Amino acid sequence: MADTQAFDKQRAKSFTTKVLGDMAGAVAMNLCVIGDRLGLFKDLAANGPADAAGFAARNQVDERYAREWLEGLAAAEYLDFEPISGQFTLPSEHARPLAEDSHPLFQGNLRNLLAYGMGTIDELTNAFKHGGGVHQSSFPPEFYATMQCSSGVRYENFLMQTWLPDMPDVVAMLERGVDVADVGCGQGTAMTIMANAFPKSHFWGYDAFAPQIEGAIANSKARGVGRNAQFEVLDGSGELPRDFDVIFTFDVIHDMAKPREGLANIRRHLKPGGIYVLQEITAADERHENRGPAAIIKYGMSMTYCMTTSLAHHGEGLGTLGMSEKVARDLCDEAGFGKFRKLDCSNDFISLFEVRAG
Repeated sequence: MADTQAFDKQRAKSFTTKVLGDMAGAVAMNLCVIGDRLGLFKDLAANGPADAAGFAARNQVDERYAREWLEGLAAAEYLDFEPISGQFTLPSEHARPLAEDSHPLFQGNLRNLLAYGMGTIDELTNAFKHGGGVHQSSFPPEFYATMQCSSGVRYENFLMQTWLPDMPDVVAMLERGVDVADVGCGQGTAMTIMANAFPKSHFWGYDAFAPQIEGAIANSKARGVGRNAQFEVLDGSGELPRDFDVIFTFDVIHDMAKPREGLANIRRHLKPGGIYVLQEITAADERHENRGPAAIIKYGMSMTYCMTTSLAHHGEGLGTLGMSEKVARDLCDEAGFGKFRKLDCSNDFISLFEVRAG
């Protein structure tokens, strides 16, 4: 049947402009990744404007590359350029997302995660065609170090300051001294922060990927955590070795190959009166409502890591946007929990839920 809809030339032109803008944004991101890895934005923030030669000299990089990088980011309006002096400036208003790596608005870690994630593009394309997924072992150690930095910024800025204060019962238990698990602990930043803050409680961190546990042990030592924290390689969808008063999962359930089994396991090993704290990436209940730049980035992370690593183990592949409030509530009900509360500290990027047996 012939397409009777009139061709909208203006719509076609507008879409072409959008495509070019998106490609330009991707190129700017790649330039930023180089700047992140070489500390170039930090230099501009700390030492001020410079021409290409001076900038190259103080950063000990090749001048020709420095000029191309500076001019490219000036074209992208990330940097300002003064033609008479030939100097490039990082505006103070741009410093937080580009140079201040401890600030919650810093985007460098996310940029690098997206870049490292594309390193498995051949495996991902093959999985797209034939099914299956990309295993965690396919990603370089730098990917996981960057993931640790990315989540670590959130934990350092919000865990003790915003998240836990929204859970007074959990805080009271931690202060009193209870048994705590962090299932899917990664490299252990959240757990080590809490272990130092609540010395009367004992913390166990579990992760199915051995290199993450190695990183967690090193991180714990570097932070001077005492004997109240220990880490173990263990798949959270299987049996836990003991029961706990408080169990945390941070950005974990949507990654699991067996999320239903994982939640049921958590329910079985939560002591009477215990509390499960579920933190997930914010998503709309209706998937078609996930729109805009943040959703695009979340889908990108899902395709290149969260979904595909689950599918690599023949899992459900919920993906980064797969644990909306409705899905989380339904899965917790299925696992046997009776009370489910979304915390006020939730926002457009992360959602926290306090879950109890009933």
